Amino acid sequence: MKTRIISGVCIGFIIVPVLLLGGWVLWGFLLAISLIAFLELTGAMGVRKKGMILTMPELAGLLAIVALYLALKFVGSLSVYIVTAMLLLTALFFIYVFSFPRIHSRELMTVFFSFLYAPCMLSFLFLIWMLPYGDRAVWLPFVAWITDTFAYFGGRLFGKHKLTPILSPKKTVEGAISGVVGALLAGVIYGAIVGHLMNDYQLILLFAIITPVGSVVAQLGDLVASGIKRDHGIKDFGKCIPGHGGIMDRFDSVILITPMIYFLFVFLLRVMAK
Repeated sequence: MKTRIISGVCIGFIIVPVLLLGGWVLWGFLLAISLIAFLELTGAMGVRKKGMILTMPELAGLLAIVALYLALKFVGSLSVYIVTAMLLLTALFFIYVFSFPRIHSRELMTVFFSFLYAPCMLSFLFLIWMLPYGDRAVWLPFVAWITDTFAYFGGRLFGKHKLTPILSPKKTVEGAISGVVGALLAGVIYGAIVGHLMNDYQLILLFAIITPVGSVVAQLGDLVASGIKRDHGIKDFGKCIPGHGGIMDRFDSVILITPMIYFLFVFLLRVMAK
């Protein structure tokens, strides 16, 4: 627990200045952890055999991630996701055809899934930063970590009913509700502070809507990652964060919540503007 807390504090000291600075700093940070998360996923799901450094499908995936982030930086359109995904899929098909039967189709699908799951979803954090009020909203996906904290202590104090007893035996319904309540409180407080600074108190309602919805999705993201680990018989996705595991172990809930927050934030901004 001590190692986990220390690592968490260190991550905070990295995340805070990255989000404050935004721009190229945020872009580079997201690209780096997206590349790591992608390799953690493909490694966990057996794309690389023991002793292998990198496979051709994984190399294609890494190049697609770099291409995606470059396109987001210089184009900034949602269409880049479709284009990049189609280019990656085409490249994977070429690799499959000319490497058959050394590369199995399952490996291609795993690489494509890993590309969509971690790098694509996480990259929406950069799109959030580019929106109006984006420098304030970019903090919202990390309500996932507030949810984790409230869910943990709520479960310890009030937990009686198992949420998903087979998938995650320690999680409880009461803990999940506590996580949503904690996220709502954080959203209201943060919205009040930002609303006061910007003299726009609609942000209180905006953040109060986004954070509890995000909390539910964040907990789903955590359970999805747990399911993948159980499916493949591993405890952690990686070892780069002492006490936590890998990037996927620490950012699993943030990854799933980020696109949802982007689209919900865009929708609510348009509603407020009417």
